[in-house]
Formats: sequence, structure tokens, C-alpha cells
Amino acid sequence: MLRIDLQKDSNISYHEQLYQQIASLIRSGDLPPHAHLPPVRDLAAHLQVNYNTVRSVYLRLQQEGLVDSRQGRGTTVSNIVKDPSLSRNSAHLALLAKETMHKVKAMGYTIDEFFRVLSVVIDEVRHLPVLFLRFTELEMAEYCRLVQYHLPSAMIEGWTLDNFWKRLEQELQFLHQYKAIVVHPSVLHSVRQALPPEIPIVSLDFIPDPNIVIPELDAFPRATKVGLICATARGAESMIDDLHNAGITHLDLCTIETNHPDIFEHIASCDVVYISKPGYMTRPQLLTLPKVKEYREIPDHHGINELRKIVAH
Repeated sequence: MLRIDLQKDSNISYHEQLYQQIASLIRSGDLPPHAHLPPVRDLAAHLQVNYNTVRSVYLRLQQEGLVDSRQGRGTTVSNIVKDPSLSRNSAHLALLAKETMHKVKAMGYTIDEFFRVLSVVIDEVRHLPVLFLRFTELEMAEYCRLVQYHLPSAMIEGWTLDNFWKRLEQELQFLHQYKAIVVHPSVLHSVRQALPPEIPIVSLDFIPDPNIVIPELDAFPRATKVGLICATARGAESMIDDLHNAGITHLDLCTIETNHPDIFEHIASCDVVYISKPGYMTRPQLLTLPKVKEYREIPDHHGINELRKIVAH
């Protein structure tokens, strides 16, 4: 079994602790290429954490190219020894820097332009991090990634709301190490009431992609039965609210949780089904079904713009 030590009293989520420790074992060579990781269920039982927490970490490692996962073969460490950026070696770092310079020039930028932008980015990431709160670890991991994509210069730290409330009961001082607290609109009022007025709080929702999901749904005939699947019932209901807000009111929308025992009957009863990223991170095989599409989301631009102003200040 892997040498993993999860600190249960830490303010860092189990997901992030587990990810960092496994990634470190891989990058250090303690887990060599082609080494087998324990099955998700076995590791979850050994660490006494939720199955979905381990599953989401494995998926994140796979998305980042650190592991390979194949049906019947389990999860193995990728052959990453050829990747110089993963080895702490000054020669490798120099090679990585030269490759970056070549890419910058190939894109038509000058080295001076690159260094001007780099100095701004370095200055920004040295600022206080942003604390991003979400209901579950799956949501936190995925939506943190989306926020980071839209705000690459910000430092984003993710917690579940449960961990946040527990820490808040112990002390308030830890809040001052963050530039802002980012929350879902549904908990904005309760968080604002619990926090000192000087702590910036940003309400940030995630909406269906207006360039992909909305046009697809808008084109379906009236009363088309569309299934919406998310990792939680609350998340699935939020999908309906977001679609109604986007003007999609002519469809027969119905929701279900990813782990509901009737999930396959629900899919069979629908004309088309959309599943959220946290949903198919929980049960990735659902996205392989012909009728199921990915429900792509983007951060609401109002919340992102507000957060961008705070980070840049």
C-alpha cells in the first residue's frame, strides 16, 4: 500500500492532500514508471476516506499525465521519466526555459514582451491566495481548475464548505491570509453573515456553455425529454435553474444523482442526457453511453470579473 499520511485536522482537503502526496511519490521516483497504484476501493478503505475522493484524485492524476488507467489493467504510473519538467535538475530546467523561449518566438512574440508579461504574472502570484469554497471535493477540484484557467495569475486554494465551517468555529484569523473568499450564490448570505465585513466575498456560479450547450438544447423540439445528471441532487437541480435562466424553458427537464440506483432506467427514459463534469468524474463510464453528452460549464463572467478586479488590486 502507498505511504500516505492524511492529516484529519488539516485545513487542506483530503483530495488535495492525497493528490499532492501521490504526485510527489511519482515525481520523486519512489513510484517508478509502470508501478501499479492500489485499486480505488482498496485505497479508500485503507485510508478511511470516501471512494469518490480517491477516484477524483486518480482522475486528476490521469488528466495531468502522471498515471494511465485502462480497463482490466488498473492504474499505473506513466512513463514520465523522459519529461524533463518533472525532474528537479538544473540542466533540465534550463532546457525547459529554452523550449519556452522557442515557443514564445514561434507564436510571434518577442522575448522582451514575454519577460514583461512574466514579471507581471510573477508579481501577481506572490499576492495572497484566493479561497474557493464548494460543496463536495469533486466539485471543488473541477471548479477550482476552471477558475484557475480563467485567472491563471491568481493562486487558488480550494476547500469544501464543511471544512471551512469547522475551521471557522476554531478561529477567524486564518481568513486574513486570503485575498478573497469565493462562494456559490446559494451560500453567499450565510457566509457573509459569518465573516467580518472587511473580508471580500465573491459570488461565483458556473453556467452552461453558451457556445455549445445552450445552442444544442435550444435546437431540440418542444417537450423533448432531457435528463440532467450531476454528482449531487442539489447540483442537478442547479442545472435546471441555470437552463431556465438562459431561456431554455421549452424542454421536459428531469434530474437524477449519478449514484442513484435507477440511473440507467432514467437514461433509457430520456431522449438525450447531459452529465456534469463532477457527475462523470464520479461514474466515468456514463459518458461512454451513446445518449449521454457532457454538460460543459464556464464561470459566470460577472463573478469572474469581480474576482479579477480584487486579485489585480
